[in-house]
Amino acid sequence: MTETQTARVIWCEAEQLSDTGGWANDSQHVDIMGSPYLLATGLGKPVADAVTTVVVPAGGVYTLWVRCRDWLPSHSPGRFKVFVDDQVSPVTFGQAGSDQWQWVNGGEFHLEGGTVELRLRDVTGWWARCDAVVLAGPGFAPSDDDETCADQRLEHGGVSSEIDELGPYDLVVVGAGPAGLGAAIAAARNGIRVALVQDRPVVGGNASSEIELPAMGYIGSPPDVRNVTGITEELFPEQSWTNYADSSDMERIVRAEGNISLFLNTRSTGVEMASATRIGAVLALNVHSGRRMRFAAPLFADTTGHGWIGFYAGAEYRVGQEAKNEFNESMAPEKAVRKTMGNSLYKSIFEQRDGPVPFDCPDWAYQWTQDSDFEPLDSHQRTDEIVRPDNFDPPSRGKGRNPGPDGNGCISHAWWVEYGGCKDTIQDAEYIRDELFRISLGLWNYAKNHNPATVEGNLCRELVWLNYVPGVRESRRLIGDVIMTQRDFDEQTVHDDTVAFTDWGPDLHHPEGFWVRGNDCIHVYKGHRTSIPYRSLYSRNIDNLFMAGRCHSGTQLAFSGTRVMRPMCATGQAVGTAAAIAANRGTSPRGVCEHHIRELQDTLVRDGCRLMSKNGGMREP
Repeated sequence: MTETQTARVIWCEAEQLSDTGGWANDSQHVDIMGSPYLLATGLGKPVADAVTTVVVPAGGVYTLWVRCRDWLPSHSPGRFKVFVDDQVSPVTFGQAGSDQWQWVNGGEFHLEGGTVELRLRDVTGWWARCDAVVLAGPGFAPSDDDETCADQRLEHGGVSSEIDELGPYDLVVVGAGPAGLGAAIAAARNGIRVALVQDRPVVGGNASSEIELPAMGYIGSPPDVRNVTGITEELFPEQSWTNYADSSDMERIVRAEGNISLFLNTRSTGVEMASATRIGAVLALNVHSGRRMRFAAPLFADTTGHGWIGFYAGAEYRVGQEAKNEFNESMAPEKAVRKTMGNSLYKSIFEQRDGPVPFDCPDWAYQWTQDSDFEPLDSHQRTDEIVRPDNFDPPSRGKGRNPGPDGNGCISHAWWVEYGGCKDTIQDAEYIRDELFRISLGLWNYAKNHNPATVEGNLCRELVWLNYVPGVRESRRLIGDVIMTQRDFDEQTVHDDTVAFTDWGPDLHHPEGFWVRGNDCIHVYKGHRTSIPYRSLYSRNIDNLFMAGRCHSGTQLAFSGTRVMRPMCATGQAVGTAAAIAANRGTSPRGVCEHHIRELQDTLVRDGCRLMSKNGGMREP
């Protein structure tokens, strides 16, 4: 935060307040709305105030401006107040009547020069959100135009004026989910210097302690009845459907590697291009301090999940479902559609109290009061035939699905409590998350207050935490020299350049997710190994870009069978190993394929990976 003498502008980024109280730093949507912001996560109980002090350069009249969002204008659940010293703004923020991020005029304040306290006070406990607070003298108003607002943020100190040069590095890996961890660790162990850039405070991605999705694939079902390959075994040592990995354990593995520099809370915001087809550097922002950074290297790996680095660089990509005739995929739709699988809020915490605890469900949450309010239990079927169910085209929205109780009488975590497949999982990410809030509260209300099977068990149970970071299944897929398709699974192809495999099989969720009427999932070929080719792990039009994890090259149907976290970690290990070979041999990602593919495969096997062989067996470490 800073003040500009000439214009008398005091710009305070909310996430940089000296004491953020009970507000959480939400940095998921920087690429969409321009900044991290503070989110009040009180579950109906107002959180502790966020507070800081600023220096007013000279006495006078200042206008208070607050950048905020009314996330559900029909009800305005996330309301808050702003105090300037002991004066409270007459405006209640978070009830603007529009769900767009915008600057709201909080009125004029007569201030003396010197130190002034700014305070954010949550009113409702229902996910109020604040991006920035500005005190401005006459003649200045912050802009709602994204580009102009970004320029103002830079000019007035919301982010650092200088860009710190970091490195040198041989490889920059952006994203520290399973694929990014596999890439960084493999590259480091093979002797090259790695920057691992992660936008969250923890590593692990969907498998992190923050999100807690179980790492699927190689799960112990035949023929892969043990942990089967490489670095995956270190990061996810337990074979279980409830395998919630510990981010601190994963971070210790990373920090044990002297060749890795780990940058947490660091969000990539763009790239600099060395040429039309080569990335020169990744630009990034510390989401707490506003420090801007530049990571230069000869090689880059996009393991962001959303394919952000490829997107910034102009890499070719796809979103949604390909038409059946494009790749002769029998389970694809007749026409291409931009629909995906949805997101899920998987982590919630319930605590047992000594006496009854009420839960007054807000009226803006989705409401179910009896079993008939949901779709019939037998209406949701998982298709295991190699056909496309009729209800997938067009998607059919129903009344929602009752997840039923867990062993303690709470609502259970269920993969199909998901939403967003009929929206844009990147551009609409905040809206999708907010809809999941409404669904989750409604399901808890049903279990707590209405379901005869669970009301008694939940009498003294309280919902104390609902995660605000969804697990994401699908968004962009970057395009490589090879696009995997359903036919790789149909024909059990073993590619000459195989570097990983999946045993999960195509697992395509209905885009309506939680709201689907009828078949909710296609899942075929489970337990059948399918080769993942190296050519699907580097960009076909950006010469020095690898990709691993969710954004590797495949049709939606192929991706649905590779997307789970254990195989994706294996693709990361392949990419990191290839990057080390490329650095040591002075070649490109494609050059590794053309001239060093046997070396790559041999190194992977040496380092603990199992690879499929054309004779039907496996190359063992």
